[in-house]
Amino acid sequence: MAYFRISWKKNSAAIVLAVLLAADIAYTQQQFLSVVKDRSTQPPYPIPGSLLLQQKEKRVAKFLLQHPHVLAEAKLLKTQAWNFTVGSKKSWYADDLSKSSADPNSDRYLVPSTCRAVGANCYVFVEDTSWNSGRVTQTAVDSVENAFDNRTPASAAQGIYEEDVSAFGSPPDVDNDPRISILILDIKDGFTGTGGYVQGYFYSFNEIPSNQPGYSTSNDAEIYFLDCNPASLGSANGLRDAMSTTAHEFQHMIHWNYDPSEIPFVNEGCSLVAEVNCGYPIYDQTGFVNETNHYLLDWRGGNLTEVANDYSRAARFMTYIRDQIGMGVFHFIVASTQHGITGLNAGFQSFGTSRRFSDIFQSWTIANILDDTTVSSLYGYRYPNLPKAAGRTYYNPNVGTTVDTVQALAARYLAFKAGAGLKGTFSTNSLTLLIKAVEIGTSAKRVLDVTPNVQFSEPDFGSTYSEIDFVVMNTDQNLPAQYSYHMEGTGETAMELKWDQTEPTGYYQLPAGDTVCVTFDGVEGATLDSIRVALRRAGTMTGGVWAYSGTVRPSPLGAPLAVPISASISTTTPVPYPVPFQNWTTIDLRSDSIDASQPFVVGFVCAGDPNIQPRVMITDYVSSSPYHSFTYLGEDSPPDWYYLTSDTAGDTVSLYLIRAYVSFGSPDTGGGTEIVPSAFTLSQNYPNPFNPSTRIDYTVPKGFVGNVRVQIYDALGRLVQTIFNGEQSGGEYPIVWTPHGVASGAYYCVLRWGKEAIVRKMMYIH
Repeated sequence: MAYFRISWKKNSAAIVLAVLLAADIAYTQQQFLSVVKDRSTQPPYPIPGSLLLQQKEKRVAKFLLQHPHVLAEAKLLKTQAWNFTVGSKKSWYADDLSKSSADPNSDRYLVPSTCRAVGANCYVFVEDTSWNSGRVTQTAVDSVENAFDNRTPASAAQGIYEEDVSAFGSPPDVDNDPRISILILDIKDGFTGTGGYVQGYFYSFNEIPSNQPGYSTSNDAEIYFLDCNPASLGSANGLRDAMSTTAHEFQHMIHWNYDPSEIPFVNEGCSLVAEVNCGYPIYDQTGFVNETNHYLLDWRGGNLTEVANDYSRAARFMTYIRDQIGMGVFHFIVASTQHGITGLNAGFQSFGTSRRFSDIFQSWTIANILDDTTVSSLYGYRYPNLPKAAGRTYYNPNVGTTVDTVQALAARYLAFKAGAGLKGTFSTNSLTLLIKAVEIGTSAKRVLDVTPNVQFSEPDFGSTYSEIDFVVMNTDQNLPAQYSYHMEGTGETAMELKWDQTEPTGYYQLPAGDTVCVTFDGVEGATLDSIRVALRRAGTMTGGVWAYSGTVRPSPLGAPLAVPISASISTTTPVPYPVPFQNWTTIDLRSDSIDASQPFVVGFVCAGDPNIQPRVMITDYVSSSPYHSFTYLGEDSPPDWYYLTSDTAGDTVSLYLIRAYVSFGSPDTGGGTEIVPSAFTLSQNYPNPFNPSTRIDYTVPKGFVGNVRVQIYDALGRLVQTIFNGEQSGGEYPIVWTPHGVASGAYYCVLRWGKEAIVRKMMYIH
């Protein structure tokens, strides 16, 4: 089959972070993508090429079933190794992955190339046109050869070849040459500057002898293709991602040698754990964490967004097997000609472990919320800092009867994180539904069986145990299971929601027009009372509260719940920062009566010079995945939402210091006094960026008499639309602008009175 590694990361231009300990210190940041939704507006990101070649791979598998002796005969046709040397010329066939014709040969083309390195286990060729264009240097070639032959992040003494061979088995050898050919080229994948591109691929077509009907363009070789545009082999992160892809693809080549018909979940899972075994980061866990109630072995190859969650889930499950049983078991899993669960169990048995899929699945679901081997060796990972599985979180233990469903080989997670004296009952008629209570306290943790249809009670909840996570797992391999639950206890009246746990480390010097936001999980039965935000210096930032759209792209900002809101502070924090940090300001939202039972977003728009105007403070969190804080970078190419990391390795993400406060009773709305503005103001539009509409708020001071104009200009200074032109008295005025017939890009809103004007930059995404 054709297999490709998929990633949602992106390296881009530097963002300046000021860390005010003794003075402002700027250093480079990386930005990484969250789950991709809209390919048309994306910066470059790798996609799974198996989606592009899956039909052709099926033809190869069918051909092998009809011609079982063809591979053995192939070795008789080629009796000598290639014996390439540096400088050897060779035209290899590659694949135009932007096409999908009925005849695979018609989508293949010759790539003139030159051997630029020869290692112990590989030949590294470079497409001549890419070499001459400067996309690939000798330094990059040598780095690829060194990683494949000599060293990985996991081992200074073994390269990817030895790591994969020792873990999974031997590669095929139709060309009678032990070295693997690696061709670095600009893969034809339809990439036009934005959106998806294929970073590398293995295609089993090249294993079939070229003298066979329909395979005239086979390379008759073990060959792997590695992209050089837009993949950057000259950067540390670009090389890391490329070699992680190589570890992934080489496993596919090995797996094909033993079992070309393995189901995608197992085959891709083995390739994903190959990356981890070589010391490269685990595949982004966001997809799995947010979709635990999904059939474990599913593989949605026809949907780019959904299959990302499948990659995430497969990486998690196979990494757990590695951490629990050891890499040695994968040699037997790959060697088994049985598939899916049966093949996994055959591999476990051959390896000599008593564990089987059923008990591994059960302990895995618990490890995904507990991850602590001190409670039990079964309930944790060796891989560090994996994000915990997400589910429904309750901060008030009093929950009325709730009906839910768990899919086959899936799990639901219910977290109780506030209150005292929890008790309740899970009701079900299913015999395949298992329920565990994971109780977590400062000095005590334990896992208890929960008997369906019998009341569960934990009087120490709220004292010994501050959190109880119920894991509701369905062990049936085919059918979903339904259950219901209700809970009782002593509830909290109010609580703080925050992702940050430490003092601020600095702030981003983001330009005017950029937006920062934090997403919050919904809290059952809660009302949003207030927002608290930490600012660097005196001034005001305008923002709002929105329903979470459910995706970061094209925007996390959904329906407005409280827009606009203003965060103001009158002091500038000294240097170094005081501990505790003092520049917090609170925004009272009780009069808005916002239902906080669904996920919501709090965001602020940057305005003015970042060295003069306030910016939201950040802190650090150890993770390589997004952690609720997102930033719209209007000057990036193209402008888009990102999550930012605070180290060059991308293992620590930046969290904005924005907190939310909710209550579980009716909020005290109190009274209010109308305030008449004392000056002209023009707030930053919201949302920003926007599509299809955006709101613009401005104020006219008390006592003003005269003409007021609100106009929109494009980036070239041309008038696009006059929104208002007339006399207005003192007060606050909202305007909604819905562009028609204009292109995506930067626009400027101008508020004019007399000879004075205020300007705000806006971003429209069409």
